[in-house]
Amino acid sequence: MGRLGFADVKGRGDFDYLVDFAERNGFGLVQVSFDNPRYFPEKFGPDKRAEIQRKFRALGIGLCFHGPSDVPLLNRHEKVRAAGLERVGEFIEMAIELGGEYFILHPGRLGFYSLSSRQIFFMEQRYPERISSLFENSISRLLDKCRGRIKLCIENTHTVSTPFLEVVGRLAVERDLGLVWDVGHAEQLPEPRRQQVIKFFQDHLRYIRLAHLHDFREGADHRRLGSGRLNIEGYLQVFRALSLDVILEIFPEEDLLQSLEYVKSNENMAGAGA
Repeated sequence: MGRLGFADVKGRGDFDYLVDFAERNGFGLVQVSFDNPRYFPEKFGPDKRAEIQRKFRALGIGLCFHGPSDVPLLNRHEKVRAAGLERVGEFIEMAIELGGEYFILHPGRLGFYSLSSRQIFFMEQRYPERISSLFENSISRLLDKCRGRIKLCIENTHTVSTPFLEVVGRLAVERDLGLVWDVGHAEQLPEPRRQQVIKFFQDHLRYIRLAHLHDFREGADHRRLGSGRLNIEGYLQVFRALSLDVILEIFPEEDLLQSLEYVKSNENMAGAGA
């Protein structure tokens, strides 16, 4: 397995706390979510960004960033989508200046509220070809911005439509788009969607850059490892074989630390059996 990391639990906007927590607990990678307004680019000037980068690099601790989920990248109105791309670009620039290695995005969803039926419809289900085309264009433009500077990656969510999977697979092969395999999300899908997503990753193993690991039970995810239904040992074996960096996306902090011990115990048993 590659480095073991964690997703920011406290969400304080405090990089000093994150690097200290990582060092104390032996983590080699920290994932910060840009959904948290405390991490918005306006909060960190050039000098502060450079200082943060120096601290993490001095300790050999990597940084990766999860892009904001509320910025429109699928909107049919070009000016709105262009504004969304510009805003995501600001987050990417900040991630680069902080020394980030990965910039992660969800495929996203575009909802439409029907006044007549009082229901929310997802546009990629109504207009799959058009919306997936907009998605491909947006990701292609972001790949251009990231090239040679930071690794752009797409993470699977609970539901990823087939046209979106096809776009992601094509961009992985043709543009070296990175993949983030969230096994907790994939395993919660109903059959045969679960099998479709797992097969997608099996067919694109060489493009997987990062894994997200968390357990799930009773319809809730991001649970402590070993507390739910996920085959943790099986996935850790896969991650070791692929030498993947793994982020523990587990909350609260107490459960995260217990999960860290779970992984260490599994690693020790794997080493003893080698």
